[in-house]
Amino acid sequence: MREAIVEALLGNLGEAEFVGIYAHGSSLKRWDSPVDYVPEISDVDVHVVLRHPELLTNDLSRALAIAADYETRFAAKMPAPLHFPRPQIMVINKELGSPGFLPSPPGSSQTLSGRPIGEVWPQPEPAFVVEVDRATLQQTVNRDWIAKLPMWLIDRPGKYAWQAVRDMAWRISPTGPRVLSVLGGDFEEAWGGNRTKVVQRLAARGQGELAKAYSAFYLSGWDYFLSGNTDAGAARAALVAGVRVLELGYEIGCAAT
Repeated sequence: MREAIVEALLGNLGEAEFVGIYAHGSSLKRWDSPVDYVPEISDVDVHVVLRHPELLTNDLSRALAIAADYETRFAAKMPAPLHFPRPQIMVINKELGSPGFLPSPPGSSQTLSGRPIGEVWPQPEPAFVVEVDRATLQQTVNRDWIAKLPMWLIDRPGKYAWQAVRDMAWRISPTGPRVLSVLGGDFEEAWGGNRTKVVQRLAARGQGELAKAYSAFYLSGWDYFLSGNTDAGAARAALVAGVRVLELGYEIGCAAT
């Protein structure tokens, strides 16, 4: 999928338009247990830096053409896939100027085309990473989202719960590394390992309840995927575990000094 995306981007916009195309996330890391990659919950992350970002961000026809292109290319590369990987393609020109938008540690990201990622997105100072992670954990945005869940989920049984599970996934994934960061883990320890390592490191730092809930979200996500997104019990289990992850992350962030 990653290859198909890069080919479609370059084929539709031309290589000269790109400062760089970069990959990161769980699709690049070693998979040591089922929590490390969950089909349709885990993403194939591709970050793009363009010379003219509006070519993608403001052009619906071009965006749809690129999506159709990489879908066709993926089908040609993998005629009978075990699943259809879920892409996440971000144009990050604006985010590069945001102090809270941190790169992945060396070794957990990859330059797919263009300038090396370290030139475009330098590694931050360790103390700054901790500051950003603490401030992010202390935000109430996830608590506000949790407060709306009861009335959002009361009429979303079975396959209809998918939207909530998906919306929760991107909130859950960084919570474990951020907690490790504020508890004293260095950048590589907190952000460089796969989720299996995150779970192990949380438990080693006395956060057994968080480690269990973090793991349970992804394991229940597997059950939901294997049911064809029809097992409402698995979806509910994932959501309950995820809520606990977000609650504990907030508490730990607020307690950290």
